[in-house]
Amino acid sequence: MDAFYRCAGPNCGLLKRSTDRWWLMWTSFGEFNRPVLYLCSWDEAIAAKEGTLHVCGELCAQRLQSQFMGNVRENELRRSTV
Repeated sequence: MDAFYRCAGPNCGLLKRSTDRWWLMWTSFGEFNRPVLYLCSWDEAIAAKEGTLHVCGELCAQRLQSQFMGNVRENELRRSTV
């Protein structure tokens, strides 16, 4: 592993070691014309892509999922009140 990765989980920042079994998360809008959250097991090629979140484990993944869901709902509410 040539790159250094830190967990994107809220208030985490753990540094990845080569033996850690981390996860990757990213969002997209284009394919379904809706915000979509993706989660997959570690893959070096995906980890290096811009916009990919590096996640140390289940708790941080859950926190990021919760943030994503809250942001989607908040944006939907904002659009409906405009």
